Amino acid sequence: GRSRLMPGESDNVAPVGIKRERPDDDAEGEAKAPPRVGDEDYDVDDFDEENLDNVLDQAEQAAKKGGRMAPQRFCPYLDSINRHILDFDFEKVCCVSNSHLNVYACLVCGKYFQGRARASPAYFHSLEHNHHVFMKLDTGKVYCIPDNYEVLDSSLADIKHNLDPTYNPEYVSKLDMEVKYSRGIDGTEFIPGTVGLNNLKNTAYLNVIIQALTCVSDLRDYFLLPSNYAGCKNLLVQRFGELLRKIWNPSAFKGQVSPHELFQAISVESNRKYRPDIHADPSEFLNWFLNSLHRGLGGSKGPTIISRVFQGKVRIESRRAKIKKAEDAKSRNPEEEEWDSDVKPFLHLTLDLPPTPLYADSSERNIIPQVPLLTILHKFDGSEEQNIRGMLKRYRLKALPPYIIITIRRFNMNTQFQVEKNPTIVSFPIKNLDLREFLDPEDVTDDTTTRYDLVSNICHEGLVTKATGTNEVHDKGIAIKEGVFRAQILNKAQEQWFQIDDLHIQEILPQVVSISEAYIQIYERSDLTAKRAEAKARSGLAQAVKEESTMDV
Repeated sequence: GRSRLMPGESDNVAPVGIKRERPDDDAEGEAKAPPRVGDEDYDVDDFDEENLDNVLDQAEQAAKKGGRMAPQRFCPYLDSINRHILDFDFEKVCCVSNSHLNVYACLVCGKYFQGRARASPAYFHSLEHNHHVFMKLDTGKVYCIPDNYEVLDSSLADIKHNLDPTYNPEYVSKLDMEVKYSRGIDGTEFIPGTVGLNNLKNTAYLNVIIQALTCVSDLRDYFLLPSNYAGCKNLLVQRFGELLRKIWNPSAFKGQVSPHELFQAISVESNRKYRPDIHADPSEFLNWFLNSLHRGLGGSKGPTIISRVFQGKVRIESRRAKIKKAEDAKSRNPEEEEWDSDVKPFLHLTLDLPPTPLYADSSERNIIPQVPLLTILHKFDGSEEQNIRGMLKRYRLKALPPYIIITIRRFNMNTQFQVEKNPTIVSFPIKNLDLREFLDPEDVTDDTTTRYDLVSNICHEGLVTKATGTNEVHDKGIAIKEGVFRAQILNKAQEQWFQIDDLHIQEILPQVVSISEAYIQIYERSDLTAKRAEAKARSGLAQAVKEESTMDV
């Protein structure tokens, strides 16, 4: 359309966007040329739709010379932004061209479009649907299209923060000391750090691992500050950091996050080994994930946050197993044979369960055995031998990490090549798990801390009965319920346990954790727990003194 003429104006007014000023009295009737991009008197409305391509070319040339298009603080379309449907968790690709280059999000409908120049998908979308406010996803800048000016307004700060949440070190250091509650834009309450994760189809194994790792304070604090890995170009590292920052975002529009972008990076990094349509073992995935993060952070050149947090050392003694005859057994002592010894690093300890009973009890009920965690930990006492493919091996811990991961091997392949689950209940302490007896005495000093407190527990409910990997609970041959993985995590600020099954979150008692069918556990060294408790006490005392001084005033 054309601009409305003011009283007294005539044809000296050009179509919308192009300003033509009246000739000055001393200009001898010569009109001034319209200002160009980079000029001091340039305004963002100095072009029309038909000349948009030329203006964008001018902008690029001006940017090379150090100039830029002037942003505008007032935009008449800001009230059309719909925060209820904005979601920045998905892959940043154009919904029309399927390109990941120069992508903008329409803040009115939430869809992604490429470009903002004339004939671009974003440009056509703005004209066709009358949506004019777009955010560039790689910079967080907001533009009005097709007018093509940058919008500067403080009301957009919450949207930019949801696109890429950022934190300062002081805030991160207090995450485990101060209880925080947040409210989504739809009014639902949530606790930052304790939020649900969308299941992308069969990605429950990914969700429980991510939930468990959020409880590792040192790992979480490292990835919440992008400056710690600013020089790392590994996509998996970047996506994992982005996901953790969104999980702990107190200003999130909703109390749930989708790990879509992280899973895309996982699929690429694993060469499609992990896909959303195939079940996977959380233990195998955790091992692959930690090693991939370690390599992505430059683990081949030196220690990383992964090795500093999870890596311990174990001594492995091995020798070839021999079938001895009766006369050989009488003639010599097998203990006289030498053991080959080697010290290797580990990221997690794998424990074996005793075989399940083959028969029902006198009441014709299946027997569910129980075994203490300390009993199966004797695998690492240095004396228990295991025959592994013709080799006798025994293990002894040499160094304990700040956080120790324990995996309980529950799933095995039977003779019909079907996966079977061992339902044995492992009884374990929530606090003060002492590993001193499994640590080599020569590595124990008075300052060595060997006690650990549980911070996360991954359990599995149900039976695995099919070779396809599907999890189902059967009653007389009829599938009645799918088996599921659940994450039980400790909110350290509240000292409250939560059970998370994808998007479902509920508070639970510590007793519920101790009777679950534990599969993967993460323990925190007790000296770290004690330091956090002392810091929390000091913070509470300082807050009480501050409140008292305020009341006195």
